[in-house]
Amino acid sequence: MRQETRNRILLRIEGLKLMLPQGDICAVESVVDMDMQDPPAHALGRIAYLGQRWPVVCIDGEFRVLDNLPLARRACVMLATGSGFLGLLCDDVRVLNQLDIADYSLPMAMRCNDTPVQALMPFESGLACITDAGRLLQFGALALALAQQKQEG
Repeated sequence: MRQETRNRILLRIEGLKLMLPQGDICAVESVVDMDMQDPPAHALGRIAYLGQRWPVVCIDGEFRVLDNLPLARRACVMLATGSGFLGLLCDDVRVLNQLDIADYSLPMAMRCNDTPVQALMPFESGLACITDAGRLLQFGALALALAQQKQEG
């Protein structure tokens, strides 16, 4: 268990609560600004950000890629990829000032390569999953969209 004070961004995707460091989110865009015509491979559409159009990925609460837009998705967070940006659709996005809240590292038996979750944190009436943009971008649908973006780039 470790305690630290820093702002985090809470992303809600269905029942999933993901917390990322605030600095990992470059911008929050509206889903209505997404263009779903002719989407790139592994993405649901594209969104304009800083003068270019970037792929947008939609996942469910179990990190599986979706090929349709759920009505609850209202926001698109922009993650820096090192060579551009990638959008991730969310139901809700909030900035949280986490003061003296303990993070709990995953037990050794739960640590595996097929999850971006690094730790858990008590939040509201359940748990939030702690991760960062780097881990998300190496995982599942986001990794596939990022690889496709690099091939096109």
